[in-house]
Amino acid sequence: MSKRDFLKEFDADLKRQGKSELTRHGYLADLKDYASWMQETYGEAFTPAKIAREDVQAYLKHLSKVRKAKPATTNRKLAALSAFCRWAVVAGILKADPTAGIKGIKQAKTPPKALERADLNRLLRKAQHSGKPLHAAIVTLLANTGIRVGELCDLMMDDVDIKPRSGNLVVRSGKGEKFREIPLNAEARRYLDEYNKVRPNPAIAGDEHFFISQRGEAITASGVWRILNKYAKQAELGTISPHTLRHTFATLLLREGNTDLVTVADLLGHENINTTARYTRSTEADRRAAVEKLAQ
Repeated sequence: MSKRDFLKEFDADLKRQGKSELTRHGYLADLKDYASWMQETYGEAFTPAKIAREDVQAYLKHLSKVRKAKPATTNRKLAALSAFCRWAVVAGILKADPTAGIKGIKQAKTPPKALERADLNRLLRKAQHSGKPLHAAIVTLLANTGIRVGELCDLMMDDVDIKPRSGNLVVRSGKGEKFREIPLNAEARRYLDEYNKVRPNPAIAGDEHFFISQRGEAITASGVWRILNKYAKQAELGTISPHTLRHTFATLLLREGNTDLVTVADLLGHENINTTARYTRSTEADRRAAVEKLAQ
């Protein structure tokens, strides 16, 4: 069986598990990186049945010592390789998981990257004044609900309820297939309503997804990335991801809205409140400001 067949089978299994398109793409990219390293190091093509514990350890050392990869990158690649090996054991390709017991690099826990309020406002202003209702609605919705990019792409017409004084968003295909409802504030309702007025007629577009691209197709994750970074560039923010706005949403709720962890966890669809607690940790800027106060 060819390498491509193995990866296709693994990808199909990830899809059955409900993994998002981005997660699956990331896993496969990391596996291809390991395969390339095997080829360059040993002159052998990637053969799942021959994955050995010593090779995995040597690969991780190469990432850390030679490539100078950050701990998060090394740990992510180990996680992808471990997921593949576990699948290979179940599929009868490997007798045992060679990654079992191999620990990632310990690193200090830091809160996820989030935009400052001024930066977020600048981004929103660029998108909302673009004259493109689809773009304005997407960026505004991400910023005001914290939904994942995959959840945004999966929204159907019936999932968005917009009224003059209230609104609601239903996420039916969240991570782990969790169902949740998110209230829509006035800003989100305004730009969703403006987009809805010019959205292609479902009967004509032939698609009941809420967000439809200019080609009349459901918006994709890569399409959302392009839209977001178009305005991030205009706002001089560099490259950001849809997840950055998810982190920003949570951080601002906790810091400015004085919202409790349980409520934020519910809005984000977190099953474990400890996941949400990441947003309460101090940032480097917080620590630097605290130390500087001693000299004042």
